[in-house]
Amino acid sequence: MRSGRGHAVREPQHPRVRRRRRPTLSAALKAARAIGRPVKSATIDADGKITLVFGNESAADGTNDNDWDKKLEELARGKH
Repeated sequence: MRSGRGHAVREPQHPRVRRRRRPTLSAALKAARAIGRPVKSATIDADGKITLVFGNESAADGTNDNDWDKKLEELARGKH
């Protein structure tokens, strides 16, 4: 475009649109730890969506009531 006096006039630039940053897995895990929720598993989808699965308190404490774990503990005691 030209103005009446022969000077070039620029079109106004549109402001850049900033994309929101996606939350990271470590940020999601830190947030879960901050509220005291034990995370059993975490998955990240192809589109970047983070899904956390929360477990019960006993699994986070290491007191698991799995039959196989009990059997392995019994076998380990017999070896010593």
